[in-house]
Amino acid sequence: MTSRRQSPSIPQRQERFEQATLFEFTKVVNASTDLTFTLGHLLLTIMGRLLAARGMALLAHGKGMYRVELTKGFPASLQGTQLSMPTVPRTLVEVSALAPRRYPWVRTFQEWGVAIVMPLTIGSEPVGAIAFGPRLSKKRLLAKEVTYLRSLANLSATAIEKMHRIAELQQVNRKLDRKVQELNTLFDMGREFGVMLDPDKLIRLFVFSLMGQIGVSRYLICLKDGPDMRVVASKINGPVPQSELLDRLSGQKTAVTFGDMVVRQATDPRVLLGELGLRVIVPMQMQGESRGLVLLGEKLSREPYSREDLEFLTSLCNLAIISLENARLFKEALEKQKLEDELMIARDIQKGLLPSVLPTIEGIELVATNISSKQVGGDYYDVIRVGADRHIIAIGDVSGKGTPAALLMANLQATIRALVPLQLSLSELTGRVNDLMCLNTGGNKFVTFFWGIVDAAAMTLRYVNAGHNYPYLIRADGAVERLESGGMILGILPTGAPYLEATLELRKGDLLVLFTDGISEAMDKEGKEYGEDRLEVLVRDLRTRTAAEVMTRIHDDILRHTRGAPQSDDITMMVLRVVGDRPFPRLSVRPSRSENPVASRPPVR
Repeated sequence: MTSRRQSPSIPQRQERFEQATLFEFTKVVNASTDLTFTLGHLLLTIMGRLLAARGMALLAHGKGMYRVELTKGFPASLQGTQLSMPTVPRTLVEVSALAPRRYPWVRTFQEWGVAIVMPLTIGSEPVGAIAFGPRLSKKRLLAKEVTYLRSLANLSATAIEKMHRIAELQQVNRKLDRKVQELNTLFDMGREFGVMLDPDKLIRLFVFSLMGQIGVSRYLICLKDGPDMRVVASKINGPVPQSELLDRLSGQKTAVTFGDMVVRQATDPRVLLGELGLRVIVPMQMQGESRGLVLLGEKLSREPYSREDLEFLTSLCNLAIISLENARLFKEALEKQKLEDELMIARDIQKGLLPSVLPTIEGIELVATNISSKQVGGDYYDVIRVGADRHIIAIGDVSGKGTPAALLMANLQATIRALVPLQLSLSELTGRVNDLMCLNTGGNKFVTFFWGIVDAAAMTLRYVNAGHNYPYLIRADGAVERLESGGMILGILPTGAPYLEATLELRKGDLLVLFTDGISEAMDKEGKEYGEDRLEVLVRDLRTRTAAEVMTRIHDDILRHTRGAPQSDDITMMVLRVVGDRPFPRLSVRPSRSENPVASRPPVR
C-alpha cells in the first residue's frame, strides 16, 4: 500500500515563500556596503509588497533629526531635506491616523504626499524611517503582512547600522594611519633627541624638525630661565620680543592658533606677534608646567593648522623639552637618591626607638608589630617596666605620614619616657603629655594615644584612652568590651578636665587587642575599608589562639582585603593574652583619677 505525501496548503506555501524572500533579502543587503543600493532595494521591495508607486528613505542625523537620503517616485529635490522628528511611531502606521499635535512632522509628510511611514530601529534606538505614498489597492494590510514588512525593516536597519560602522571604521583607519606615521616620526626624533646632551645641538635639531615636518620658515623658541623666558632660537620679521611679553604668554597651557587664543590682558600680544609673522603658539610642558614656548609662522603650503597638526606639535615640543631637562633631572635624581639613603638611616633609627624585644610578663603573652607605609611613619608602641609585676603598654598614632609624623612620634616617646619616672597617676601623666604636645605642635598636629598599666600580680589593667581607637577586650566566654575611658586626643588643646582612668580585671583566657587606624581603615582597590566590625568578628573567633597567632591572622586578613592596593597608612598593633590564673579574689571595676599606678607597691595578698 503506497502512502501519499500531503501537499502543503496555500498559507503554508505563502509562509515558505515569505521566508525564502526574507532570506534572499538578507543576503542581498548584507552583501553590499553601498548605502544607496541597500536603501533602494528596501524601498522597491516594500513598494512592491504595498503596491505603492512612491517611497523615500530617511536616516537619523543627530537626536530627533532625519534627512531624506533617497526617493523613489517622490520629487528628487526632496533628497537632502532635513526634518525634525523627535517622536516616531513604533511600527508601520498610516500618516492619516497620526495626531499632528503629537507628531508635528505629519503635516510635512501630508504635503509631500506620504501616506504610510515605518521606523527603522535597532532595539529602541532609531536608525531612520521609510515612507510611502498611498497604496494603489485600497485594502488594509493584514497583521501578518505588517509583521513581514517589519521584518524587512529590521533587517535593513541592521544592514544600515553595519554600513555606518564600516564607514566610521574606515575613517578611524585613515586617522590611525596618520597617527602611526606621526608616531614613527616622533619615535625617530625621540631617539635622536635622547642621545644628545648638548643643548645647542638639540635646539638646532629641533628647528630642523619643525621646518621639515610642518614646513615653516618663521619661528621663535624660548626656554624658561629661572622666572623669565629666554629666546634661544628665532627667525622672524623683526626684533625679538621683550621678555615681559614672553612671560605673559608662558601661562598658555595648550597649543592654539592666534585666532582661537583667549586674551585676558588689556594689551593684545597677538598684534605684535602677527607683525613678526607668527601665527601659532605651542607650550613646551613637563608635568603640567610650561618650561618653554614655540611660536611658529604660516606653513609654506599656506594651509591652515589643523587640530592634528597642533597635537603633533605638542608631542614634538614635549619630546624636545624632555631632552633639554634631562641634565637637570639627572642631578635631581642624584639628590633624591641621597635623600632616600638618609631616610633609610632614619628608618633604622626609628625602628631602634621601638622595643626590639618585649619583656616577659608572668601569666601573660604579649606581642606587637609596626609596619610603616613609608620609609618612616608616625605610629608608636611601647612597653615600659615600672615595677616587679607591672608594665606600661602604650600605642599611639600621629596625624599625617612620613618624616613629620616620625619626628613627632619620637618626641612623644621621649616625653613619655621622661615623665613616667615622676610616679604620677595615668590621668596626671596623660595631661602633662597633652600639654607638652600642644607646646611642641602649636595645635596643628595631634596624636591619638592609649596606654595602661598591666599588673600581673593583681591581674588588673588600669588605662587611659586619649582619643585612640577603642581596644578590644575579648573575654574567655566571647563577651566583647571596648576600652573607652579617657579624654580628648593629644596636642589639640591644653588639658582642662582631667583624663579619666578606668580599672578592669584580667581573667585567664582574656584577649586584649590594641591597634591603630591603619588596620581598621585599610582599603582595598575599590576604596572599601577593612572596618572595625570585621576586626571584632575575627578577634572574637581567635580568642582561644596564642597572642602570636592572633597577630599573624589579623595581618594576613588585612593583606587579603587590600590585595592589589598600596598600603595607605601605618599598621601597628599589640596583642595581649592572659594565660595565668588570678592569685586572689576578683576586683570590681572602678574609675579613678588620683591613685598613683606607677609608684612601687607590694602585691596584694
